[in-house]
Amino acid sequence: MLRETYESNPNVLAEALCHDSPLRPRAEQDFGNIHHSTTLTQWLDFLIDPRLVKNITNDGIQKFLVLPVEKRSGANETLFEKHIENLQRHLLKNRYGVDASDKMMQLAQEKKVKKEEEKRRLNKPKRETHLHSSSKFHNSTKPMLTKLGECCLARHLMDDYRLIESMLGKEKERTSNSVMDPLHGSHPVVQKACSWGDEQQQQSCRGDLASMLMRRAKFLDESKGSCSAILSAGEVL
Repeated sequence: MLRETYESNPNVLAEALCHDSPLRPRAEQDFGNIHHSTTLTQWLDFLIDPRLVKNITNDGIQKFLVLPVEKRSGANETLFEKHIENLQRHLLKNRYGVDASDKMMQLAQEKKVKKEEEKRRLNKPKRETHLHSSSKFHNSTKPMLTKLGECCLARHLMDDYRLIESMLGKEKERTSNSVMDPLHGSHPVVQKACSWGDEQQQQSCRGDLASMLMRRAKFLDESKGSCSAILSAGEVL
């Protein structure tokens, strides 16, 4: 579909999602037919659809944990692996206590280091990289999304960003320069998405979520008009 209808160019599809694009209805349908493009709100519909939320009993879902995959401005890498490590420590601590969890994490780290040293010693070749199925048709790498495509896609995923805004917690915990309202009607547990681990981990989690919103803030602010208007006004560099 992407190859035939959109010239194998994600930009063409992204820009077709713009509100003022005559191709929008078709593009929205095609976007929904891409099986690996399930949106965050679709994936977590049982926590945000009021019709489904009302079926959750008071003693039903008690915890909801989020591990952001975000590379903040100026950073060389994401903190995802650190979030994973902190989650492991958090779960082990709750189950076995502080001393036992620290010991298990230490043993796991020692085992990891030993395995990496053994791999270097044997000079094993890297595992084969499996390419996406689309690579069989084209070997050239398409450019990153244009600013217009990026804006149109962000607007299309507006409810996903509103859900992320909800994950930041109550009003006093949300970013002070938010450009959108949180997603109303969601289960209260959504607001506790970062309420796990120690205080440093919670701040790191909220910081990553806030970073996702800030990178798209100018695109998501509908008071600035359409994506075309934002770019014409030079709002986005």
